[in-house]
Amino acid sequence: MYDATNNEPTSFDQSVLKRIKKQAEQFWAVSKYDVMARGYASYKQISACYRDASTTADYEAAIHNISHTLDVLPYTMKGLRTSIEHMWGYVSKHVHEQERSTFQQAFEAVDWQSIASEQEAFDTAVPLLSLIQEFAAKYEVAYIKQTMARSFTRLPRLAEHHQQAQK
Repeated sequence: MYDATNNEPTSFDQSVLKRIKKQAEQFWAVSKYDVMARGYASYKQISACYRDASTTADYEAAIHNISHTLDVLPYTMKGLRTSIEHMWGYVSKHVHEQERSTFQQAFEAVDWQSIASEQEAFDTAVPLLSLIQEFAAKYEVAYIKQTMARSFTRLPRLAEHHQQAQK
């Protein structure tokens, strides 16, 4: 709705835009690595949506694109690797040398080229994602803690399954 006297958006419109923009930005912040794990092209496309967004409809479309990507696209090994590397970058600044070594050994043990199915890819990534989640909680890395709490929704179940299989 526009003010008829000067053809400017009303304060109500601006308030709605501000609210939806904040919601969209928060959703993107906690979802971006989950999206990245499904493919860098999707990540770049959604990033561009946010960069170019200026209207309520633009931000609603961006939220829809994230939700759709999370619901439809499978994880890929390349995407998971990239996502793990990005999240590790935040966490690695805080860990002790032994923890760094543990993560690096686990990361290097993964044969990133030979995994075919989405389930196998995610199962392979679970130990790494679990370490990131553990270190983010231990060292209060808020951004990654929030990401791990709201993304990778299958992580807790798969991590439990992985731990049981190790016994």
